[in-house]
Amino acid sequence: MNTRRGPSLSGRVLLVAGADTLRGAALARAVAEDGAAVVACGVDQAALGVLAADLHAAGARVAVFAGDPDSPDARGALAEMIDELFATPDA
Repeated sequence: MNTRRGPSLSGRVLLVAGADTLRGAALARAVAEDGAAVVACGVDQAALGVLAADLHAAGARVAVFAGDPDSPDARGALAEMIDELFATPDA
C-alpha cells in the first residue's frame, strides 16, 4: 500500500545514486512504487542487477548505471544513457 501523501511521481524519471546500498535500494523501490522510472546508480553491479530485477518484476521502468556518477568520465555516459532511454531526468 502506498502511503505517500504528495503528488504522484508517475511520468517522472529519478536518478538514485547509491542504489547499490540498502538505503538507496529502498529509495529506488519507494519512488518506483509511486510511479517513477528509476535510473539506479552505484558501483556494485551485482546489487544493482538484483534491484533492477526486483523493480522490473514489480512492473517498474528501470535502468542501471554501474559506476560513480560523480566521476567526470561517467557523467557523460550517464547523461547519454538517460537521454537515450528516458529523455531528461526530473530530479
